[in-house]
Amino acid sequence: MTPRCLLALCLVLLSLSSQAQTIAESMALFDDGKISEAVAQLNKLSQGGDAEAQNMLGVLYDNGQGVAQDYKLARVWFEKAAAQGHASAQYHLGFMYEAGRGVAQSDKQALHWYGLAAKAANPSAQYRLAVMSLNGYGVKPNPVEARKWFAQAAAQGDPHAQRQLGTLYAKGLGVTQNKILAYMWLDIARGLGEQSATRTLAELSETMSKDLVARAQELARQCIAKNYQGCEAT
Repeated sequence: MTPRCLLALCLVLLSLSSQAQTIAESMALFDDGKISEAVAQLNKLSQGGDAEAQNMLGVLYDNGQGVAQDYKLARVWFEKAAAQGHASAQYHLGFMYEAGRGVAQSDKQALHWYGLAAKAANPSAQYRLAVMSLNGYGVKPNPVEARKWFAQAAAQGDPHAQRQLGTLYAKGLGVTQNKILAYMWLDIARGLGEQSATRTLAELSETMSKDLVARAQELARQCIAKNYQGCEAT
């Protein structure tokens, strides 16, 4: 690499570092209660094309934090960030279309934006995409596809996805029925505060021997220790 290329690389890294620092400064202003200053800084960054700032501004307008709630303006900023490949903005945009919030309700558009964010490993988008696939929202019901996305979100620690994945294994829906894996995912989800997993877990345990329950509980402990990775090899 020539010295000129090295200089160009340094300038890029310096720019990225400065950008990250500026975003952090905006968040620090929020933490200090200097809301108007934080919003003004995010506005400046967003106008300059910063996708992270655009997404943050979209969230603020969506929730009415520090600004008057404005779904249409939130959508504008989410669209700008999403067009740059920002996965969180793509997820938020998908949710707006699914809920019909600030836009005309469209399952088709929701699936489009969730799909982009899911492929970029956004767990919230993976979960919503799985729910829509399972229930046939905007697409033919496909429990196999739903299981795939629930599994990817579950591996990132999403307790809602873990509960849904456990339920699919318990019912043999979209996957071969496996009570041990069902119990494992439901137990993990319950441990992360997903209370709705408790009833399903209790009902499932009544159909299992004590040895199988013990095996499932051990697998749950191992799965947590592995940070939810490679947990389905029984």
